[in-house]
Amino acid sequence: MAILLLIVDDSQQIRTSLRALLTTVAGITDIHEAATLGQALDSARKAPPTLVILDMSLPDGLGMNIIEPLKQLAPMALIAMHTVHAHDAFRKRCLELGANWFFDKFTDTKALLEVVRQHAAQDSLIHSNQGTLDA
Repeated sequence: MAILLLIVDDSQQIRTSLRALLTTVAGITDIHEAATLGQALDSARKAPPTLVILDMSLPDGLGMNIIEPLKQLAPMALIAMHTVHAHDAFRKRCLELGANWFFDKFTDTKALLEVVRQHAAQDSLIHSNQGTLDA
């Protein structure tokens, strides 16, 4: 199964940087970008993502406000919050709403990238083994 990654961040520089770092990850076949909550939901309606990297502060609201709608559009999607607002209250609330991970942009970006790589590798392995079992 191919991984469709959706990067939601109002900073073009951050979106471009994450795209550059993740384009070569095996298993990620498509990367979509959004700068607002509205764009993120539109993108998810058109092509439900497998994995979402979601910023907290966006021009049209808080990223945590679309965790549940994203999960409705793509029930199997994994969501990684990636924010400078890494307060414990935000972390707790995002995880309660259905986010799978919560990363601080200042200190946890390497950890975010590693989680994405591990998930992509695990997903590729699972699906390659299923193909072997089906044969």
